[in-house]
Amino acid sequence: MDCTEYAEAKRKAAKKISADIRERWNNRIVQRGLHLMGEAGAVQYLADYGRGIGTAKVISFALCAESEGYPEIALGFWKRAFELETGEKPIDLHLPNNSTTNLAAAKQSTSVPKIENVNNPVVVELPPHLQPGRIVTMQPVDAPSDRSYYIENPDYWGQPKRDGNRVVAIVTPDKVYYQSRSTNLRQQASIEIDRALIETATKIGTFVLDGELYYKSCTGSEHRTGAQAATVNIESGFPTIHPQAIYGIFKCLFFKGNDLTILAESSRIAAGVEVGEMLASLSPALEIVPTFRTAAEKLLLAKQQESENREGEVWVLHNCRYVGGKDVKKFPIVRTKYCQELDLFIVGLRPTKVAGRPFSAIEVAQEVNGKLVPVGTVGTGFSGEEMQEIARLYETHPKNVKIKVRSQGLTESGKLWHARFLEFC
Repeated sequence: MDCTEYAEAKRKAAKKISADIRERWNNRIVQRGLHLMGEAGAVQYLADYGRGIGTAKVISFALCAESEGYPEIALGFWKRAFELETGEKPIDLHLPNNSTTNLAAAKQSTSVPKIENVNNPVVVELPPHLQPGRIVTMQPVDAPSDRSYYIENPDYWGQPKRDGNRVVAIVTPDKVYYQSRSTNLRQQASIEIDRALIETATKIGTFVLDGELYYKSCTGSEHRTGAQAATVNIESGFPTIHPQAIYGIFKCLFFKGNDLTILAESSRIAAGVEVGEMLASLSPALEIVPTFRTAAEKLLLAKQQESENREGEVWVLHNCRYVGGKDVKKFPIVRTKYCQELDLFIVGLRPTKVAGRPFSAIEVAQEVNGKLVPVGTVGTGFSGEEMQEIARLYETHPKNVKIKVRSQGLTESGKLWHARFLEFC
């Protein structure tokens, strides 16, 4: 069955489009003009709100788009639904292994020709370890010393810890590949970000950025998904304001034809600033994550992070080379936090009478010496789609669903204090 046959079969079995889907169509798609962008509009919507989204809901969006007279964006939803249900790529889908759309396909590329396939994209300008899907990112570990050590040590520079997802952007003059920390290629986060990156690459050539993708709410809070930021907007009384995808640049790994991973971290940060300034002039969706070098600057960083209830700080040896993974011996990059992040098991779902919500809160437990010790509940941080996925997974595997939770610590009775759902483990 191809995508066309799939869509036809689903149309015949379709039920009435729910008011919930219509509301999202009007408030999240039409108000942003995504319905006028063709398939790219579907890609953008799913990037913002589609984490954990089920096949049935994607089909409903496709049917809604067709009923409203927009078959192009409907096609984008049909392709995603087909992929979710079959695990196969639609034959005519030009998104290699979940990478971004090719925004410059209509113009002649000035870059070096590429030899690639769906599962193994290749950018010939780049060395093997910087190819899309093969970059092992440098990961911070929990700091073995108090933050005062890193503030006072001149060998460490500090950066604020962003509350998002690590993303490497491999940028050529006609295409952008986005790679996650796990080396998977992912959908573009924002058409605006994509265009700014490509426009810059047409001027300076291929480059590779290491940074953090997060979503900002109307209150300025940072979130891992667009759905989480949208929830804050709704709770703040601004349901029609949409979350903004922001890509924060830590450093540059390839620039002006040079592999910067063999140089000192200071060189990568400097190159990131140079590229970032060009990008920031094109779009506010791209920012340079600031670096604090002196003891006074680093002390100010720590005070700001704590006063603003931020996650914490990242400290990196400014003369270290880029070594992928976690190094628990030399500690080239470490993190200090004001909140705890815990991997916990779901042991129950508290009931609710609110329509459309499968539960009111998650009951969680921590594994200690092979036993599960209850540590309280988590009642925020998840979108509606994530709630449905949590309920589905727990019903299917009631003893094996693990989630990552952020908490401001534990109470005297050992319960979570101000806990928030982050992601599935």
